[in-house]
Amino acid sequence: MEEELRFLKTALPADWATYPRSLFEAFAAHAAMLRDTVPWCRQLSREVYEQYVLCPRVNDEDLSDHRGLFYGQLWDRVKDLEQEQAVLEVNRWCHEQASYQAQDDRTASPLTVYRCGSGRCGEESAFLVAALRSVGLPARQVYAPRWSHCDDNHAWVEVLCHGKWRFLGACEPEPVLDRGWFNTAASRAMLVHSRTFGPVRDTALHGVPLGREGQALYHNQTGRYARTKQYTFRARPGEKITLEVLNEARFCPIAHLTAGPDGTVRAELGIGDLHLSAGEREAFCHGETEDGAELAAPLPCPGWTAFDFRAPRDYPVNPAPLDEAQRKKRAEVLAAGDAKRAGRMAGYCDRNKLEAYPQQREQLEKARGNFEVIYAFLSRDGDPLRSALLESLSDKDLRDATADLLEFHLERARPWADRYPEEIFRRFVLCPRVAYERLTDWSVPQSGAVGEVIALRQAGIPAWLRPLDGAVMMWQDGKVVPKHPQKCGKVIFRKTAEDRFSYRQNWSLDLWTGEMWKPLVLADRAWHKNELMTVLPAGRYRVLSALRLPAGDQLADRLEFSLEPEETREVFLELRECTLRDLITPRDLPLEELRSRNERPALLLWLEEGAEPTEHILNELTADLAAFRALDAETICFLRRPGAERQTTLAALLAAWPEVRVEYPEWGYQTETVARHLGLDPDKPPFAVVRDGAGRAVYACCGYQVGTAQLLRRILEQLTAEKL
Repeated sequence: MEEELRFLKTALPADWATYPRSLFEAFAAHAAMLRDTVPWCRQLSREVYEQYVLCPRVNDEDLSDHRGLFYGQLWDRVKDLEQEQAVLEVNRWCHEQASYQAQDDRTASPLTVYRCGSGRCGEESAFLVAALRSVGLPARQVYAPRWSHCDDNHAWVEVLCHGKWRFLGACEPEPVLDRGWFNTAASRAMLVHSRTFGPVRDTALHGVPLGREGQALYHNQTGRYARTKQYTFRARPGEKITLEVLNEARFCPIAHLTAGPDGTVRAELGIGDLHLSAGEREAFCHGETEDGAELAAPLPCPGWTAFDFRAPRDYPVNPAPLDEAQRKKRAEVLAAGDAKRAGRMAGYCDRNKLEAYPQQREQLEKARGNFEVIYAFLSRDGDPLRSALLESLSDKDLRDATADLLEFHLERARPWADRYPEEIFRRFVLCPRVAYERLTDWSVPQSGAVGEVIALRQAGIPAWLRPLDGAVMMWQDGKVVPKHPQKCGKVIFRKTAEDRFSYRQNWSLDLWTGEMWKPLVLADRAWHKNELMTVLPAGRYRVLSALRLPAGDQLADRLEFSLEPEETREVFLELRECTLRDLITPRDLPLEELRSRNERPALLLWLEEGAEPTEHILNELTADLAAFRALDAETICFLRRPGAERQTTLAALLAAWPEVRVEYPEWGYQTETVARHLGLDPDKPPFAVVRDGAGRAVYACCGYQVGTAQLLRRILEQLTAEKL
């Protein structure tokens, strides 16, 4: 066990300093036990064992003592299985414990994910890796830091089976390995990477190093998921280059690479567009036509400057169709896992205890597996500050905060309870949460702005981070002031009544810090009569706007402006327009049963009868029915179940449009497969796909917006005219 502890201390110096030694002793003892008793673990090289079984860190999650608990629940389920089947069985268990739920950016520990029954994809994948490592299966998280074709990212899991890395979606059990909803998305990745911690030697095992940040060394895994090519970027010797993709209408970093002594850096990446930056110097690299770029000072831009940003095309690098038996088995496993998880979650809350605290019912229910801890803290005495402290916490904090930590912060803040307005005290003195840091008793100093806020709250001074830019704000003499005074001006953003600007969806704002462009956070709710007024620090700003086309490419614009102290500046936002032809992008459909090649275009509709979004599109189709029936195109409606066609609105449309074909597919599998493949949200039906005569999807959308049916008709008319 001493050898294991030496590795952990070397690999995780920052964690070693902030977590108790007993936690690392527990990890070391469990790993040593696996090494001695589990055949597939005993056969691993020392480097594989240390990095992918012993190591407790997966990404930036909170560490937790979970290995023994997970092993106790899993070992009897996997001990007699072949390695690949053991991996699949661990993932089935993980699905029984947790499912996806959007949450805040703090990465919860595997133990918290287990207790609360949900997590983001990064948390689910860290949970699965932890579960696999708990039974000696070498595993790691892989991560696409940002997609280029849609505004999101994703993490999944790889397992080393018989010397080969295999992949799977965390808490998303499939009947086979190397399959997940993200297969198509991953084939469009610009970068997929993994992490190791501490010293490594075997590049063939881990992947080509991309660079180290903090404790983590990043490795390039893109070539196993997407079509790639080698790029060469030129900068100054030793300069750090940031690779960025346009995501959420801003340039989002996906990697930081350091140029060699000759000023070059090489990387294997997906075939799409990149923006590169190093301080003020920048470059665009158009992957379809260029193999690299050289950073240079940007050219002056007196007004809005248009640019296109192209995403990689999908490619069947890892095709993974299921046969009918596998589909049926998958559906059964998912349903059984959902039922087990729901039953476990329902058992956490004591109804009698909930009734004793009706005002705090919401906080107690949100605690889930941490219910008894939160209840014990709340019910210890009648101090109203207890409920106030709970109200200041995030949902995730309620699920993993300990009683000792809550008591510490209650006592820390109590002396200042009557000094400030109740809301100011609760949010900015009593609350132990500043940003997305790990909750502690503040005995370990924090650096930067978070550390400044903690120091002020420890002294009883209300303080917080300004949402706009993370500046430290404080309560002084009855008003809010910045800790570090700033000279400010006012910007009034204007738009036309027809434009729909949504922040970090189709526009963004950055501030130049003198070293880098810093993204700011604006509130869309501040729009009033097509104006958004905001007070900003004097300085230099960059506005980006982006219109994302259905196939993932973007028509973008950028504008730079300066703001002087006390100045009021007006900025008119612009969003590029697209033509009907821009919307038509042929892509393969993912399922053979959808790929009819009868030389006639078709409209494919997945409808949920009676649901409001479906009702809207049905009404639009009915209003435009004569034009649809005049088209030389077929229409197919896919419904969840027989009998759905009798719903009033749908029945009326079908009666008036007898040419429509109605089918009842395996709804869950088909809608998820189509939506994921075409970049749609599987949770937002109805889905509409326009198919050309060659059996390809040329346009797809989900949900409903005014004019959806008319747009679908215009695209069908275009296909008919062009005979595509």
